[in-house]
Amino acid sequence: MFALFAADSTAKPLTPDFVTMGVTLVVFGLLLLILYVTAWKPILAGLRKREDGIFAARDEATKVKHEVEELRVKLNAEFAAANDRIRAMMDEARKDADALKASEREVGKKEAATELDRARRQIATETEAAMQQLRQQAVELAGLMATKAVRRNLSLGDKQALLQESMEELKKTVKA
Repeated sequence: MFALFAADSTAKPLTPDFVTMGVTLVVFGLLLLILYVTAWKPILAGLRKREDGIFAARDEATKVKHEVEELRVKLNAEFAAANDRIRAMMDEARKDADALKASEREVGKKEAATELDRARRQIATETEAAMQQLRQQAVELAGLMATKAVRRNLSLGDKQALLQESMEELKKTVKA
């Protein structure tokens, strides 16, 4: 039987040896049968488990991608809403500032009008006092002139000189 496996020294390397091929095929078939019984099922189970893990990871990644997209859309909506709220607050603050400015301007106008009225009243009072004093001085001057006129029997030239003198005194008292 060992003769079957003995190398033929006259055989050419490229000529087929059917016995060797047959033995090789039988050994290979037995090896496959042993591997199928002992190793094939655990290998297939491991490959299925790995395949299931890969599919689960892919599904999880797809799920996470969708969640991230939904979160992004939600955050963009919240940012837009926040920007709208900020814009509304800024508009309200501007309106409040404008209203405050208008109110302050109105208060300033009222205060200025009040101060102007007070100044006008004070000027009117002082003008009236000055006019009263001027009238008083004019009356005194007229009385003085009358007294001087009575004391003297005046000629027309004297009266004109007296009138001129009285006018100069009146001017001096008005300026003072």
